[in-house]
Amino acid sequence: MAGYTVHNKIAEIAGIPSAISEEINRFMEDTNPPKDFEDHNTENKIFVCGHLNVSIRTLMGSEKLQERGKKECVQKEDLKWLLATRKEYIRPYYLHLAVDNICENKDRIKSGKVTIENCVNSWGKNRAVVVPGTEPYLRDVLEFLRNNVEKIRPIIFS
Repeated sequence: MAGYTVHNKIAEIAGIPSAISEEINRFMEDTNPPKDFEDHNTENKIFVCGHLNVSIRTLMGSEKLQERGKKECVQKEDLKWLLATRKEYIRPYYLHLAVDNICENKDRIKSGKVTIENCVNSWGKNRAVVVPGTEPYLRDVLEFLRNNVEKIRPIIFS
């Protein structure tokens, strides 16, 4: 995962207000998330594998919610909630996940096995979770990343 500084610098290039970027970082990393985001974690229920509905916090159990980007069912609930309550946070949410994916592949990028563009395209095609209504936000993030690789590269590798 990328650190806050990396996320904030890339979000700034994307034109995302710093207050929104910081709130998404706190939400994604489960570090003192804003109250309404925490309420989402504890009050919204997910139907999981034929079991009773459970909160996102319960579902994640002993794992910190900072691993939320690795669970498709959690991302779907996050996106549905953001779409219904805070649309301006969907783009930063996707950007956060995409930047984490790029940073997880830093060694492969550095060694020349993949490029940042490959990471962006692969994540967008295979790993990005979409719920109806979020497609334009995802497309916007993918286009931003593809068009700004040269600005992003030094931030990722700083």
